[in-house]
Amino acid sequence: EIEAVSFPAEKGKGKLRFNDTAGSMTKDSVFNAASVVRLLTGLDISDYDIHVNVVGGGKIDGPSAGVAITLAIISCLLQRPIRQDIAVTGEVSIQGKVKEVGGIFEKIYGAKQAGVSLVYVPKENEWSIPAVLDSITVKTATTVQELMEQIFLLQ
Repeated sequence: EIEAVSFPAEKGKGKLRFNDTAGSMTKDSVFNAASVVRLLTGLDISDYDIHVNVVGGGKIDGPSAGVAITLAIISCLLQRPIRQDIAVTGEVSIQGKVKEVGGIFEKIYGAKQAGVSLVYVPKENEWSIPAVLDSITVKTATTVQELMEQIFLLQ
């Protein structure tokens, strides 16, 4: 579970904070997320103090959380809540594309164990979605914009 909170800062002097338990590849995902946030929202995150947290303090490394981090930051900046019955995985490119990651079967299984009913995976991972799914729906996505249209709750 990834959460984010933001506060207005002095123009251009905001800071982005992420768990110290995050590995270098995950921190790279945060920097990619910053570019995508500006691309999709027009907001300069340097005008905000933003804290991204991995709930439970678990150590994560790798690009798989990139899309989730991006969506959490956009959610807090736009004050648009995210549906709580979903999970997302995928590397985020600086162009806002949702890129292929490994371990799709395990991620879907873990989401199911956590009570999630809908998982979004990269379109490039469509081949690795299990043929038989019991009580969980898996959809694919190619862009963060596409996910924003699906996962943000209506105001």
